Amino acid sequence: MKLKNAIASGSCFSVCSGVCRFVLMGLLLSGSGFSFGDYKDDIGYTRLLSELGAGLPDGSGVNVTQVEADLNEDGSDVYAEYAPDSADSQFTGKTITDVTATSGAYSGHATGVGRLFYGNTGSVAPGITSIESYDAVDWLLSGFINGAQSGPGPKPQPLGTSSRIANHSWVGSLTTSQITSDILRRVDWVIDRDEYIQVIATNNGSNSKVLLSGSYNAISVGRTDGGHAKGTAAVDNVYTADRIRPDIVAPAAATSSATPIVASATTLLVETGHGNPGLSTSAPATNRNGDTIHSAERSEVIKAALMAGAERVTNNSTLADITDYRANVVNQTANGLDSRFGAGQLSVYNSYHIIAAGEQESIDDAPATGGLIGSHGFDYDPSFGGKNGSNSEASYFFSTDSGGARLTASLVWNINIDGGNASAFDGTATLFNLDLFLYDITGTQSAGDWQYLASSESLWENSENLWMMLDADRDYAMQVKTAIGQTAFDWDYALAWQVTAVPVPVAFWLFGSGLLGLIGIGGRWKKVQPALIEG
Repeated sequence: MKLKNAIASGSCFSVCSGVCRFVLMGLLLSGSGFSFGDYKDDIGYTRLLSELGAGLPDGSGVNVTQVEADLNEDGSDVYAEYAPDSADSQFTGKTITDVTATSGAYSGHATGVGRLFYGNTGSVAPGITSIESYDAVDWLLSGFINGAQSGPGPKPQPLGTSSRIANHSWVGSLTTSQITSDILRRVDWVIDRDEYIQVIATNNGSNSKVLLSGSYNAISVGRTDGGHAKGTAAVDNVYTADRIRPDIVAPAAATSSATPIVASATTLLVETGHGNPGLSTSAPATNRNGDTIHSAERSEVIKAALMAGAERVTNNSTLADITDYRANVVNQTANGLDSRFGAGQLSVYNSYHIIAAGEQESIDDAPATGGLIGSHGFDYDPSFGGKNGSNSEASYFFSTDSGGARLTASLVWNINIDGGNASAFDGTATLFNLDLFLYDITGTQSAGDWQYLASSESLWENSENLWMMLDADRDYAMQVKTAIGQTAFDWDYALAWQVTAVPVPVAFWLFGSGLLGLIGIGGRWKKVQPALIEG
């Protein structure tokens, strides 16, 4: 396949002839008044720094990748331009490796993205020191993903890497749905197999692009002001249209900027999980690079922690605010999110405390614990679905005290992609269907007496979410179930949650099964011994 350098195309940039076409989002840090300090205040980083001081994780020891479109910023079409400027003062002490090895001049866009992703003062993960830089076309083709390969016969799996997080501040489309489907399956497989987290941008404006927003397992990022494309475009009968995108938003004027803000926070969380093995109770995994991966740093856990930690209502010092999350039925999604903002705005403060609270197992997997959970935490269940002796229900118990409390919970699982073998990638995809429920179990003696409160039951998503007020002095059960009609399977999931105090009185909504309902005033969290579960 013959590729060509980027050529200007109106207000965007196109890359690649014959097979693919990529479009770069709007200019980085467009508009005035944006500062590193402002956005750090808005995402809770300043608060977390004040709380933890020198103990704050900074991404140290976590290798990352930056994938960029070749922009042809100088208009000459002579030099490939996708790599950040390694001489920039924000990158002092860092090693940026041009893996594609064709960049003839640095990219201003890539430099700006890098400042927010791993910059010494611009990011929330300044401890990142090892960065791999790729041209997007090379990364998608033989440089890493091994997609869109011509000729007969089997095609190899994606390559391995020591990187744990990749940032993609670009969007694109391809000439055929078959090639698009193959690339998306490869991206989703490498996320699940190697715990290689992909943080991807949605398009600025209303036009959704299939790359890489069509990915199930990636973390899709939009803007707090809502100025991004919503949903997914149709590819095939698995990668369908109108799935919820973005997953999360960040306070920036362009998705090129919002995405590395989330990628940087993701790196901070991965370091937290990797550097503290005691936060994980499930057995660790090993990726193809030979790296040990603990539960607290898995792709599903990090995504769930980001979504459960996100702020549904904001009070920003920069740009716009979220003030009407799910207030209008037209914006309510079946999986408990808002179609405009996903889970809401990134809060590294909340998400850090979810990971730092540690893994807390369901009563079904750890009967000795009684399934008791704290106000913050997560669980990674490596075997769920009713097949091979795995459980098909998982129950978690907590209660409220007097006062106000709000539950925010996110259930996340990856789509299952058959990777075949090293020389022959398969790509068969299976999306399992899980649901998330909440019950009031106060005074009950059996599960049959539990009072249903809310649920998240979507058909084509791989996350389920709850955001609701809790009554005071009540006992609750949160339960993960296989969906009705779902055949038995054996797969993993992550559940993350926070139960937080809120002022009383307060206006609120119940967001569970897609209905808007007022239900009461909640309370502070406390642990409770659950009633006996029968049947």
